[in-house]
Amino acid sequence: MRTLNLTVLATALAITCCTPALAAGNPPITMLVPFSAGGSTDILARVLAKDMGENLGTAVIVENKPGAEGFIAARQLKVAKPDGNTVMLVTTSVYAINPAIFSEIPYDSQKDFATIDVVASSPNVILAPANSKYVTLRDVIDAARAKPEGVYYGTGATMHLLNSKWLEALSNTRMTGVPYKGSAAVYPDLIAGRVDFMVDQPLSSLSFIQSKQLKPLAVTSAQRWQQMPDVPTVAEQGYPEFTTTSWWALIAPAGTPAATLQKLHDAVSKGLATQATQEKIRQIGADITPMSLAQSQAYTHSELDKWKSIANTAKVKLN
Repeated sequence: MRTLNLTVLATALAITCCTPALAAGNPPITMLVPFSAGGSTDILARVLAKDMGENLGTAVIVENKPGAEGFIAARQLKVAKPDGNTVMLVTTSVYAINPAIFSEIPYDSQKDFATIDVVASSPNVILAPANSKYVTLRDVIDAARAKPEGVYYGTGATMHLLNSKWLEALSNTRMTGVPYKGSAAVYPDLIAGRVDFMVDQPLSSLSFIQSKQLKPLAVTSAQRWQQMPDVPTVAEQGYPEFTTTSWWALIAPAGTPAATLQKLHDAVSKGLATQATQEKIRQIGADITPMSLAQSQAYTHSELDKWKSIANTAKVKLN
């Protein structure tokens, strides 16, 4: 899986470096990514950039702006000219979870941004070390009830934190969160058993599952996920309300003309409809999410309300 990710990244880098030749009369498009190069969101961005560049006949250049929970990239997009030449591949965390849990945030997702397309999604996965004594999510919950604060979970992003806190709230347990600087930093301790579980997306965790270093205890979708049909849902294990999705959406600054948003949406959708792109995205652990422009905008707005409700239930608020 790591080889696949590197291959996808290398191919995408090569193509996005070469697409300026297409841009005879069209200005290049900058695609901001709020995370470091080589991560799951960056890999997905480069797949999308290749297709968009070909379909629009211009260069689509991926620009990584990591740091501050996505605030740096989001702030840059907010003040960008709304002409369709600056976009951002945003995650659930940056778009919907950050506004739900931070007291102060330098952007308003609904007022400052315009959604172009929800491009991919996946359930989250509750992961444990391969040799863990926990076989099911119920085992984790039972252990937390028997020994409050004696079960440890790792968090490297706001998505990890809020999913885990919501699980605590719904199960009426007290566990101990262990913060890390990014999801990649959690995995060595999770694999070694120094933390008991983690909630993360398959784009980050699939290679560890396939290599048998981690085992999935549950998925957070309403039904079993087609890529892990043997893994039960959280709902099956006693918590039917616990359904969460990780998704990636392309967004533009607010005020971008509707015709421009539609043009960009069509370029993305055309790429996502190809078998080659669908296979790349499936192999890195996500599903294509076909939506119209209007459906994409309605969905991302509804996610703001959903995560705000989850944060209130989990009593999570950060300064």
